[in-house]
Amino acid sequence: MNSEFLEDKEIIVASNRGPVVFKRYEKGKIELIRGAGGIVGSMIPFLKKTHGKWVSSAIGECDHYMNNKYRCKVPIPLEDPEYYVQFIKTEEDIYNGFNGKFANPLLWFIHHSMWNPPYSPCADDELHQAWDSYQYVNSMFAAAIGEDVCKSEKTPIVMLQDYHLYLTPKLIRKQHPDVLMSQFVHIPFPPPEIFQQLPNHMQIEILDSMLTNNILGFHIPRYMNNFFATIKLILPNASVDDIVGDILYKGHVCHIRTYPISVDMKTLQTHAQDPNVTAKEVEVDEMIGDCKLIYRTDRTDLSKNIIRGFQAYDMFLEKYPEWREKVKFVATLMPSRQDIKIYREYTDKIQDIVKEINEKYATPDWQPIKYICRGDYDLVIALLKRYDVLMVNPILDGMNIVAKEGSVVNENNGVLILSTGAGCYEELKDGAICINPFDLRQTAESIDVALLMDETVKAQMIAKTNKAIQINDLNKWVSDQLKDIEAVMYERLKLKSNENPEESRFEIN
Repeated sequence: MNSEFLEDKEIIVASNRGPVVFKRYEKGKIELIRGAGGIVGSMIPFLKKTHGKWVSSAIGECDHYMNNKYRCKVPIPLEDPEYYVQFIKTEEDIYNGFNGKFANPLLWFIHHSMWNPPYSPCADDELHQAWDSYQYVNSMFAAAIGEDVCKSEKTPIVMLQDYHLYLTPKLIRKQHPDVLMSQFVHIPFPPPEIFQQLPNHMQIEILDSMLTNNILGFHIPRYMNNFFATIKLILPNASVDDIVGDILYKGHVCHIRTYPISVDMKTLQTHAQDPNVTAKEVEVDEMIGDCKLIYRTDRTDLSKNIIRGFQAYDMFLEKYPEWREKVKFVATLMPSRQDIKIYREYTDKIQDIVKEINEKYATPDWQPIKYICRGDYDLVIALLKRYDVLMVNPILDGMNIVAKEGSVVNENNGVLILSTGAGCYEELKDGAICINPFDLRQTAESIDVALLMDETVKAQMIAKTNKAIQINDLNKWVSDQLKDIEAVMYERLKLKSNENPEESRFEIN
């Protein structure tokens, strides 16, 4: 990260889900709770370094209260702040349309190619009303960020995060044509034929807005190439240079780049030695005993492919009965988006298959699956340190940070079973057993291979994954984006210095 470049800059990050939420307990006590998810974990170290501001949705009334109390600039922590948060409050029905119907599941499913086209999605009146809510909430974010841009005494840099805010950049650009602005898409970008499951005008408005960024980032080339193909098909007037990675549209150049998100290795390794984690290791030893440990940790998103993972484990126990009572599958799973029916049903089905497998194979002294449904990061780290096999088998994932976290902290020569659908597949494939996420037999056989693997081979594999993670660590993910934003700024200054006064009146931003 270029510290000199940031000295006279103000960083404004925006996303739907913020880095913290506030909860009020009895007797009026207010507690700050750290947020969850890949975006939060990846951006917090960056915000701490820059003392930036994060604009996000208010999750509850306590967030709204704190936002008013601190006049839209809530210090985090409240004493000796490292960064600041502003919460955007919208009416419950509008937020539900924005997040509970349009962003999720519609956009999420489209980006993960998970709809069933003969039956869904259906662009009915309810969907179009959800689009209205999506537009409205994006306008609220744009207004808040625009006000911060106006008030800033430094050069503001706006860094938008993910698919919830696709319409925000155009609204900001309209009011602040010169602002430096980037957007990073944390989930896969689909092929054009999948993106076209959206109604035509929505496709155009979303893409039109995304191209008003100076920098548009994706995890890997596959997603970037899907975006190029989508632009060529839906916005044929755009000039796409997919070799350089630039798109010229309506007189504005948007630089399309890849930034594979990662983990903070040093922070992770330090936390893995924390006394709280050490205490959890005792709990893990009691839980596992002498068994080999197969582990997974996920939110209960449909894209995570959790049910097929358990089905493969069932097949493994059937095909390789010699492993019964010698292996245990531990899953720490956090319910996700339970306000959406299809997610609630998926979570219920996960619980059903766990119960079915346990009833099928359990003995008086052994339970094949231990299902843990609570947020306990220290326990997760303790399990990651201990696993013999880490299962990461998503249908499709933007990156999948768990695969990287596990490789960094594991102390047991654990083997990574990795889906080809994970964004990190290209980086980590040489140090993993790679599987087709739909192939139960291949997954079951891979578990057996992993458990029987020679210790020397396992050590070589995990060394390969750690080397790949070290090359593209979290600091590089952030600094590469800032370097490209810095290049845009100097490119502008160069253009201005070459213009005469008459030409400057016709400058295109």
